[in-house]
Amino acid sequence: MEHFGTFLVKQGMVTPEHVIQALDCQQEKQLPVGKIALQYRLLEMNHTFNILNRQADTQLKFCDIAVVLGYLTRDQVDFILDIQMNQRPKIGEILVEMGVLNREQLAEALDGYEKLKGSAGCEAYPAR
Repeated sequence: MEHFGTFLVKQGMVTPEHVIQALDCQQEKQLPVGKIALQYRLLEMNHTFNILNRQADTQLKFCDIAVVLGYLTRDQVDFILDIQMNQRPKIGEILVEMGVLNREQLAEALDGYEKLKGSAGCEAYPAR
């Protein structure tokens, strides 16, 4: 199943450049996993700094380092990543903020996307 941004491009509602801009904006606005872990008191500040220092020396992701060091469990990482996914701005909302779509166009596009997903018999995918 295609992502929502691809669907919008295929429908001629946005350009690929618009989707790339929206994805960049989404990435910028996404909360870092370390901040989420601190908010939920899953990590202490000194652990976070230790992870960040090690991350600067490696190509490993923050969560992977936290697990290796024993600061987080895989279940805690999954919890944090779920929060991060659910709190990040949706691409459709970003496209509205950018002025590329209006609310009515977004609602129509989401309806068409949901119908397409339903007809494909697939599980729901996060709108990207």
